[in-house]
Amino acid sequence: MPIKRREKLATGWRWRLSNSNGNANADAVPTLKNWSPTTTFPSVIQMELLAQGVVPNPSVGENERHIQWVSEADWEYSCSFQTPEGVEKATFTDLVFEGLDTFATVTLNDEEILKSDNMFVPYRRDIKLYLKPAGQHNTLAVVFESPLKVGTALEKQFGERISLVRDKRRNHIRKAQCHWGWDWGPIMMTAGPWMPIYLDIYDARVDNVYVVSNLTSNHSNADLSIDIQAAGSSAMTAKVTVLDQDQQEVHRNVIVPLDEVQRGLAELSIPNPKLWWTNGLGAQHLYSVVVSLEDNSGSTLDNHTTRFGVRTIRVIQRALEDAPGKTFMFNINGHDIFAQGANWIPADVFIPNISRERYYSWMKLAKYNHANMVRVWGGGIYETDDFFDACDELGILVWHDFAFACGDYPIHQAFLDNIKLEAEAQTIRLRNRASLAIWAGDNEDFLIADWLKVEYDYTDIKGPFEDTKFPQRKIYLQLLPEICEKFSPNTQYWPSSPWGEGENSFDSTFGDIHQWAVWHADKPYQNYKDLSGRFVSEFGMHGYPIQRTVLAFAPEAKDRFPQSRIMDCHNKDNGSKTRIARYLSENFRYDMKFENFVYCSHLLQSEANSYALRDWKRKFGGKGREYCAGALIWQLNDIYPSTSWAYIDYYLRPKPAFYSIRRNFAPISVGSERTPGSRWIDENKPSRSYIPSFAVFAHNNTREEIRCKMQLKAYDFYVGKAAKLDNVESDVTLSAGYNTELLQLKPHASWTEGSLIILQVTLVDPVSGKTLARFVDWPEPFRYLLWPADTKVTVSVEPLRISNSIDDQGIDFDDEVTVVANQPIKGCWMEPMYDGTESEDEPEPLWTDNMFDLLPGEEMKVKVRGLRGRNVKVRFLADWEVGKKATVQAVL
Repeated sequence: MPIKRREKLATGWRWRLSNSNGNANADAVPTLKNWSPTTTFPSVIQMELLAQGVVPNPSVGENERHIQWVSEADWEYSCSFQTPEGVEKATFTDLVFEGLDTFATVTLNDEEILKSDNMFVPYRRDIKLYLKPAGQHNTLAVVFESPLKVGTALEKQFGERISLVRDKRRNHIRKAQCHWGWDWGPIMMTAGPWMPIYLDIYDARVDNVYVVSNLTSNHSNADLSIDIQAAGSSAMTAKVTVLDQDQQEVHRNVIVPLDEVQRGLAELSIPNPKLWWTNGLGAQHLYSVVVSLEDNSGSTLDNHTTRFGVRTIRVIQRALEDAPGKTFMFNINGHDIFAQGANWIPADVFIPNISRERYYSWMKLAKYNHANMVRVWGGGIYETDDFFDACDELGILVWHDFAFACGDYPIHQAFLDNIKLEAEAQTIRLRNRASLAIWAGDNEDFLIADWLKVEYDYTDIKGPFEDTKFPQRKIYLQLLPEICEKFSPNTQYWPSSPWGEGENSFDSTFGDIHQWAVWHADKPYQNYKDLSGRFVSEFGMHGYPIQRTVLAFAPEAKDRFPQSRIMDCHNKDNGSKTRIARYLSENFRYDMKFENFVYCSHLLQSEANSYALRDWKRKFGGKGREYCAGALIWQLNDIYPSTSWAYIDYYLRPKPAFYSIRRNFAPISVGSERTPGSRWIDENKPSRSYIPSFAVFAHNNTREEIRCKMQLKAYDFYVGKAAKLDNVESDVTLSAGYNTELLQLKPHASWTEGSLIILQVTLVDPVSGKTLARFVDWPEPFRYLLWPADTKVTVSVEPLRISNSIDDQGIDFDDEVTVVANQPIKGCWMEPMYDGTESEDEPEPLWTDNMFDLLPGEEMKVKVRGLRGRNVKVRFLADWEVGKKATVQAVL
């Protein structure tokens, strides 16, 4: 019998307008009714129209608003393919659609073979009876109906739903919810074959393999359970080979008989296994299981490879020593961790645009940022194999929501059956992933119910729920957990994000919370210390992208001011224009020159995220004192060029906050808390004294205790000279994996009420002298500080020697930049002076540090990759008040 073969259907596709549905814009272009070849595959129709010049680039200006007509029409894709030779000898010829977006009718040689109504469900159809004889051409056609049209019909049939975010029709449709627009992305109702299409020709095939590894507590052995499910009727046995990451055989050709339903189980062990660890804790070793199906003659029918990691991932919920509630903490291979990272949204409005290379570039930046977790937000897609390959290989844990967000979803049987197909397919597809840490039922559906004060019993997790005021709990507390228990029982299921065992989804003493008191409720970011939860899975602060990206979406100079229509178009959060102005005015003294406004938003985003991370990681204080065990920033990335909470913009360009966050995510970080925290005088509660004291602390992410030297420096910005300290250096020991309180620093006798004390804390390796961590604590608010008119920054650039160019993560840097200032500097941001030759995909330089603070006379040496001989531009707080900004010609 022949071995299974796969024929990709990726070429020869074409598209056309199927039905304008009366849309005048579609009718105005008669050529749309003619067939045109696709420019890429997989595809969505907006990509094709953009390539043809029919619609403008939605990333620029207000163009997105001029292409909304596309989603009101129906579109058709078609391709012609030859029937492969040898089909008649195979038992099955399946046509496989990995994803159709969304309402699709598929015909083959004018015979309807499939109707789709869910972009997350893959479809497989045996088409052998519909094919023409070998060598002859077949016509495959897919008509995609307007999701708006279908959404209107479903709403009429099943009734209106509630939606606090965008169009309420979205509740009826199993399509990425952000396609309807969100508070960081445009409305872009795509349609098309968004995932690969191919033929599988076989007598038998491996349908799926489920690998579970049980690791002993001392890591000396891992027992493997390899569950094999075949499809077809000819396979009698499976041969199993286990390979390590170097392709060395651990087990070879283990025979596994298949039962009457084509299922088999192999139980093996790996002595002294090489473990999979998260980023920063160890290597990411990946094993492979190769399964070969054989018939009764020993002929191979199919080969299938599954990668997996030997690791344990558990969520620990246990009582705390002296606080209410329980921990919500991830444990990796027996090691409790502080989960740090960010939320992930779709990286493009057109999903097929996200290449494997682009996914890896995102995750490499996350790794470089010292992140160990990303949360795949529920309003996007079930992420691709390319995304998970990158996370598996780079050690980034994945919290994955099911594809529900801020919704009021129906629970009629047809909808529930559709969800069931979706959840089963995606759970089976992703369950072997080494990086998959937790499934969550949805994003904020419980929170929305609580926000709207829906009356329901929060403690009821068993139901029945159908006749209650929150019937959607049937999805999150029954349907989805049952599917996870059946198909992925070794992965934690969590009903929602946020959720917990407390009084409601806002209870900070259990589970996870979304902390939006800062930003949406206008609380000062300096209050983050008191806004913690056991695990904060969303929080964030807006910031503009870097200037280069602003120029891309606002190419005309007339549009580059903070209150322009274009700036509003590229900031989707209602009320953001007043919030960002309020936070800036509370903290910084700025003018309305656009580049200064943008810079101040960068500093705002950097400061806010740094406050949260310092204060919350400080609460991870040891066993029984893990008051906060995770912080995931909203958000890592953008879906298109915009001002948002992202700290890496759409073009993979890190914002200044990227580097501030990197310092707080670093293996060793240090911080201090100033009392009083602000020099602002509250007339209702004036402080007795504004002379500061400091609590100094450090966080050690590693698995080893760290001994180092703590060095202190102080500077009085009021008198313009160094301030005295009683203790400038001491030996300290940092507990493995936790925060350590280091010092209570009392005011020096020489400090006065007028003193503006800047405190610098540095941790140094006592052997190498290398700086392990550094933090500069400033008197706030910054708007009170007046910089001397002679303030200047000097920068020099020299090429690195090859022996000194590679850092701890294996990144090869080109140059070393030395920065020194004659006055204290806040928010020193370096970027190249662009020469106009940069292409859109030209990467930004990558720095070992940036957006940092300086004390007078101190040299900061930073490595950089990608400067390419260009001048360096330096920005810092109030540079617009003190004269020219520093620049330097790179030394070649």
